[in-house]
Amino acid sequence: MTNRFQDKVVVITGGGSGIGRAMAVKFAKEGAFVVIAGRRESALKETAALNKNISYVVADITKTSNITDIVNFINKKYGGKIDVLINNAGYCPVQPLKDITLEDYDNAFNLDVRALVDMTIQSLPAVLKAKGNIINLSTVGATHRAPNLSMYVGAKAAVENFTRCWAIELAADGVRVNAIAPGAVDTDIWTVPGLTEEQALAHRANIAKTIPCNRFAVPEEIANVAAFLASDEASYVSGAIYAVDGAQGAS
Repeated sequence: MTNRFQDKVVVITGGGSGIGRAMAVKFAKEGAFVVIAGRRESALKETAALNKNISYVVADITKTSNITDIVNFINKKYGGKIDVLINNAGYCPVQPLKDITLEDYDNAFNLDVRALVDMTIQSLPAVLKAKGNIINLSTVGATHRAPNLSMYVGAKAAVENFTRCWAIELAADGVRVNAIAPGAVDTDIWTVPGLTEEQALAHRANIAKTIPCNRFAVPEEIANVAAFLASDEASYVSGAIYAVDGAQGAS
């Protein structure tokens, strides 16, 4: 194990489970001080217990005041420096258009888009100070659409365009901005609100049929790419959308 991120400060939203947890552990093992944020304190505690370099803030990032709490925590604990901001938290509703309401739209876009923008705006002074980098989480669905996912893939398409615009804007400041577009990953995101267990299994089976590698990814495979993008090895990579999808988006 290398120490690529020795004494770097890494902030990860949605760090209590799944991809966020895997990334937190990856960066902490490589020497970073990792701050994770999420709504479920029990899950955050479980992640923090995996490495002494991981601390957490209980926060609902759809609330501006909660994001301010995260930034204040970092200011107090790490002198207002963020070397890596990873906007990982997300929400993936599965609903046909015939059933969608504006409340469903609000739920998806408030977390997947508005909270990501708010988190980035409030963190930016610290990222600029460190000449750090930002990694946003997208999805293969942003470019390879599927039925019943319009709110999710619509939100993530916005995230990809934010990524590219911000990369251009911040390049002169020495800040890199990239996104990771995972395919199907074996996390609890498959426990979809509003679906019965049978429907959720059917949804997962339909997705699995589209993956040439014939399996779901594990969270650690996404974390490995995040670590590369955040490292000096990717010093000339900015504005990229990295597919980690088992060739799911290659066709």
